Amino acid sequence: MEAWNILGDVVLLLAAAAGVGMLFERLGASSIIGCMIAGMLVGPGVLGWVHSEPETIEHIAEIGVALLLFTIGLEVSRSKLRAFGVRGLSAGILQVTVTLFIVAIIARLLGLPWTSSLAVGAVVAVSSTAAVARVLTERSEVDSLHGRMSLAVLIVQDVALVPLLLMVTFLGEAADFQQVVSEVGQATGRIVLYTVVLFLVGLLLIPRLFRSSAATQNRDLPVVLAVVTCLLATWISWRLGLSPALGAFVAGLVLADSAFARQIRADITTLKAVFLTLFFASIGMLADLPWLLESWHLGLVLLVSLGIILVKALITAAVVRFSGTSTPVAVAVGACLAQLGEFSFVLGAVARSNGVLDTFTFQVLTSSSLITLMLVPLLVGRARWIVAVVDRLCRGDGSLSRADVGVDLSNHIVVVGAGPAGRSVLRDLVEHSVATVVIEANPATVQLVGQLGMHAVLGNATRPGILREAGISTARAVIVTLPDPDAAVMVVEQVRTSAPNCRVLVRCRYNVHAPRLLAAGADCIVQEEDKVGEALGALVVEELGLDADD
Repeated sequence: MEAWNILGDVVLLLAAAAGVGMLFERLGASSIIGCMIAGMLVGPGVLGWVHSEPETIEHIAEIGVALLLFTIGLEVSRSKLRAFGVRGLSAGILQVTVTLFIVAIIARLLGLPWTSSLAVGAVVAVSSTAAVARVLTERSEVDSLHGRMSLAVLIVQDVALVPLLLMVTFLGEAADFQQVVSEVGQATGRIVLYTVVLFLVGLLLIPRLFRSSAATQNRDLPVVLAVVTCLLATWISWRLGLSPALGAFVAGLVLADSAFARQIRADITTLKAVFLTLFFASIGMLADLPWLLESWHLGLVLLVSLGIILVKALITAAVVRFSGTSTPVAVAVGACLAQLGEFSFVLGAVARSNGVLDTFTFQVLTSSSLITLMLVPLLVGRARWIVAVVDRLCRGDGSLSRADVGVDLSNHIVVVGAGPAGRSVLRDLVEHSVATVVIEANPATVQLVGQLGMHAVLGNATRPGILREAGISTARAVIVTLPDPDAAVMVVEQVRTSAPNCRVLVRCRYNVHAPRLLAAGADCIVQEEDKVGEALGALVVEELGLDADD
């Protein structure tokens, strides 16, 4: 019966998060804020409608974080990983180390003992992988310079969670130095071994499985295999005492160069969205609103939150700049990572349980974490504006280059289908030097199109995620060359939903289907039966030597 009670709480929490999230979207704010506020309202702090422990629901919702990190890993090809590997690693290590010690010094100056100060530094050092990655994905900035650097630092933070947890634990147990070094060394060894084994499996075994499943012509099997890979890697990472999010990200990296990467990412988008919504709502349940509204607590928490944002933004921007990144990108990364993370709650809870942090300090940090998390959409969304202000103050030009913000496609043509008809269209577009993106479901055809020097996206064009990959929001027109009328109708409907003002030109194999395509939103239809009749008529005239007078 307990499982059904938890299921009821999950449904209630999702319904509240969806309702409040939609309200915030209508108001022009992020749905993440709405999900957290929904969790606050129905949680134990206010209405008390959800009776399950927040930690119980959070464990279920962490599947969403795993799927999010998995999809992010799918976008990071090995060439990108090598390009940002050393720089991202050095920036991440510096960010965690410098933030920990500077915050610890500030806490010590404010009167906390050294053990508590170091615990506070550990709590503040980590940022929210889930929230930042979610906003970067929504804004199509994952592949920008500041997006990739932000994710690199976040992944290092996830790796650093293990030694940070050990440090906070040993601060309360007063273990000797040799024991701490031994535990940290063992954790580091597990991380290295796990990553190497997973990459070997990804290089030697998983490609064969994908080719085998693809041979069955069942497009669902590669997706199922990918989700199994993600969740298995996440579970093994947790069993080894590592960050589950780290395991999911590495699993995504393993599959990043697979031909199915984009299709997998599009197919699990809905599942990921459900679990992430639940995750952010469960974070909101942790808020203790009665305590926050008591006396002067709210003012103190707001002041601490502002201090955390400023200190973390400055430290992160400084260390990223020191690692060799340009000043505009460094400032943007600082704005993206200025919040506390979901793992801050874990570190704070461990510190409180072993007596390193008192209840009051823990409540201040927990409340500050929630406030800074609510500001993630604002900070990440306004990263470029913040850069412009900083550059103007420094008498710079106040702008980020196009490569920094990461959207490369604009005013291009999207061709759906690369069969014989599609390839004829592509030849004409190439001859006229028109920027073109091809969406094709056949991996072999995608590889062929890529060899011809054109940008190709593997996937089903009826999926909104695949259309976004092709840059539908900035496309000049979409040409649908699919022979299947039902598929063509679904593509036109999805294009109309995603880009209402985009021109849509469609191939119509049989005239009887033309009204359906027009009703779906096609602007122009090429009817094969009419064109074939015209071509045959012209051929007859030419072959028989007829002229107009005859």
